[in-house]
Amino acid sequence: MEGMLFHSHSLALVSPNGEQYDLLLRQLRERMDEGCGETIYVLGVGSDGGDYGLNESDMQASVATVRSMCEQIEADLILLRERTEAGGQVRDYLIRRRVGEADFLEVRVAVVGNVDAGKSTLLGVLTHGELDNGRGFARQKLFRHKHEMESGRTSSVGNDILGFDQEGQVVNKPDSHGGSLDWTKICEKSSKVITFIDLAGHEKYLKTTVFGMTGHLPDFCMLMIGSNAGIVGMTKEHLGLALALNVPVFVVVTKIDMCPANILQETLKLLQKILKSPGCRKIPVLVQNKDDVIVTASNFSSERICPIFQISNVTGENMDLLKMFLNLLSSRSSFKDHEPAEFQIDDTYSVPGVGTVVSGTTLRGLIRLNDTLLLGPDPLGAFLPITVKSIHRKRMPVKEVRGGQTASFALKKVCGVVMRSSHCTILARFFTRRQILRNCRQMPEIGGKSVLVHLLLSTNNQPSNSKPPQIKMQSTKKAPARREDGVAPSSEESASTGSPAAQQSVPQQPKSGGRRRGGQRHKGKPQSNSTVTLAGAVGGC
Repeated sequence: MEGMLFHSHSLALVSPNGEQYDLLLRQLRERMDEGCGETIYVLGVGSDGGDYGLNESDMQASVATVRSMCEQIEADLILLRERTEAGGQVRDYLIRRRVGEADFLEVRVAVVGNVDAGKSTLLGVLTHGELDNGRGFARQKLFRHKHEMESGRTSSVGNDILGFDQEGQVVNKPDSHGGSLDWTKICEKSSKVITFIDLAGHEKYLKTTVFGMTGHLPDFCMLMIGSNAGIVGMTKEHLGLALALNVPVFVVVTKIDMCPANILQETLKLLQKILKSPGCRKIPVLVQNKDDVIVTASNFSSERICPIFQISNVTGENMDLLKMFLNLLSSRSSFKDHEPAEFQIDDTYSVPGVGTVVSGTTLRGLIRLNDTLLLGPDPLGAFLPITVKSIHRKRMPVKEVRGGQTASFALKKVCGVVMRSSHCTILARFFTRRQILRNCRQMPEIGGKSVLVHLLLSTNNQPSNSKPPQIKMQSTKKAPARREDGVAPSSEESASTGSPAAQQSVPQQPKSGGRRRGGQRHKGKPQSNSTVTLAGAVGGC
């Protein structure tokens, strides 16, 4: 961002008095707030941006002053680069605000591009720290479904994290046994976490990609292009989607180890032409060294600069430049804790032993443990009060979340809604009612499970001399006394015992064997429907 790069006067930090020190400290706080907890501090450069340089003694005094200011605002000072100009030394420092063990800075990056551009492979190399073998070794660690492993194509929205410590080093260390990542350990060691939103590249899953770009609120967009295939398929559509959503885009050209030099140059030439077109109006910058990384990262949020990286997932070429660029990215939006809390739900889960769990992004405000929120809208547009039982960020339990952070909430039982577990006691009552079902094999659901009910059909072709259907029932009550033929039991007895003759209530048909169906057809009851008596149980915990 434009406020992220802070130029200090060449001699202002050498020996400032009290008033100058307070002014420099206030300016640094403002830059940190604009950069959402980060800023790049350049020593030896004037306020007009000209390179003046400092000698060795003045540089050491300036570094001591900046380090003292960092202690005042509880921030870390990280050296990015050092160069020598005509007037002396010039240094670039990254100042990052310190966070607790249960907190970290978070930046979300959406990964888009055409199918077979190497999106999942690159994320596997970045997050697991192992190079690809050229045959899909790295991407297998990220797939969520079996058909994705078989086809090699991402069809769902995936999430992966890359953690950086206070020194800017990657902390991702996969498990030596299973190769999986422990998100909790990564977040505890990290001062900044990059969340990659792995989206689908195939045209068939375009709706899924649009949902990931809009629902997950990415700060930046990483457009992947295969150097051998060029700009084909959905590449332009994904670029247009990012431009329409005003999300800054940087481009990563992959597979440079297998692409001929002339094909690579043609791809880069066409890419620069598209970025400079009136529809994009970007300034493409080929990143080739650390100086290019710092310049592009400092001005990236202006939405005019578009860095272009050329990497290889097999040889690891230029992978360190991409990691350095990701470490320098900062969130574009600033949030205030005193605003009313708002949380956007992306997905819902039902976890055994926990209950309902929702995941999403905190749009604004501050949400603490045991806070009462309003959940909705439901189909009628109403909101229900719910209580946050537990909060997790990147699978790590926390006590609060702020605006711009992704989290998952476990919700308590909603008042007025029965939530039944498998170990609770059901308080039930029996009932009887008559329903018309077109498909007699349907089973009603009571308490979330299908229960067995008595389906007693009243058909029109049953002969009078046929015996009623026998239903095996276990009852503690004694069966009623046998009645004479033609005398139906009372309604109270039929409701309590479930007698077939009582629940059917079928009038006696003539002795013709039920062949006269015409009269029955004209009584207003369709023959395809059947009168069904349901006897079941309802209740709750």
